[in-house]
Amino acid sequence: IQASQKLSYGGDAGFRGFISNKDWNQIFIRPALSYRFNYTFSASGAFAWLRTFNKDDENINEFRIHQDFNIKWPDFGFVEFFYRLRIEQRWFFYETLPNDFDLRIRYLIGAESADINLFGPKAPIYFQLIYEGFRTLNQESAYEVFIDQSRFHVAMGQRISKKFRYELHYIRQKSRAYEEDGLELSQNIFR
Repeated sequence: IQASQKLSYGGDAGFRGFISNKDWNQIFIRPALSYRFNYTFSASGAFAWLRTFNKDDENINEFRIHQDFNIKWPDFGFVEFFYRLRIEQRWFFYETLPNDFDLRIRYLIGAESADINLFGPKAPIYFQLIYEGFRTLNQESAYEVFIDQSRFHVAMGQRISKKFRYELHYIRQKSRAYEEDGLELSQNIFR
């Protein structure tokens, strides 16, 4: 929601889980604040709470604060590229294990199509291709069931109004189980 020409606020909330079983589920809420310096550069910050339920493992409360630095460039008319560098401070609170903290960097590069007026000029659709890499900076990462390494997105969005849009994503994600050099997992995510 635009609070002024440069300042906006919003966020997201949701539920994550396995389609095939109920062994791992997560709920989250993430309010955010963004500041646009100009069309090319912007910055944002958010506070997030994630509650993870594991059937045969630790349940986790995670609190995050993150800062984003964003660039939109170049714009070729039919496609525009965008980049994001995110720094996350993550606090983990477990049921039986000692609480923990980690610092993670996320780098994202993407391309977005120009608006396509398939449903008329008031509700255009667009497409995105996105790659995101993850790196935990502190030597010993916190205990997690899935440690994210990279994501590749294919997405479609629709602008319902100037203040509201939705996006549907298919994400192919690579993670490690339990530790940075643990068993590598590939996940298919629909968001």
